[in-house]
Amino acid sequence: MKVDLTNLLRKGEPNSWSEEDFKRYLKDSLIEIIRLELENLPRQEWEKTLKTWSKICSFADSLRRKEEKERQELYKRFNFDSVMVHITESLIEKLNMARSMGLLREGDKPERIIPLGLEVTEGSEEISFMKRFFKA
Repeated sequence: MKVDLTNLLRKGEPNSWSEEDFKRYLKDSLIEIIRLELENLPRQEWEKTLKTWSKICSFADSLRRKEEKERQELYKRFNFDSVMVHITESLIEKLNMARSMGLLREGDKPERIIPLGLEVTEGSEEISFMKRFFKA
């Protein structure tokens, strides 16, 4: 099965984005990745998968204050593959952007980034499940 993922590429300068643009960016990147994962799993695995995504967000948040070199050393020590590194680095970027835009505050749980993208997302059974899970 081929899937067109060109919408996951960043467009424009993030500093010039409005809140809605950023939420759509989250929808087109983070939310779409999670939705695709859920779509390919049995329904009974969805809650476990979303809990894992919450942990991934927390992990990325814990690394965001570290220098890139230190993060790369951690990735190497824990045998992260390139996909895992990309997801983590992408989440660090998204968390930093959300905080700089005032959409997340320092004390907010990092998984709050997911409901931000869900605010502008409609549709599938997977999206509805995510909204209930994260109460977006």
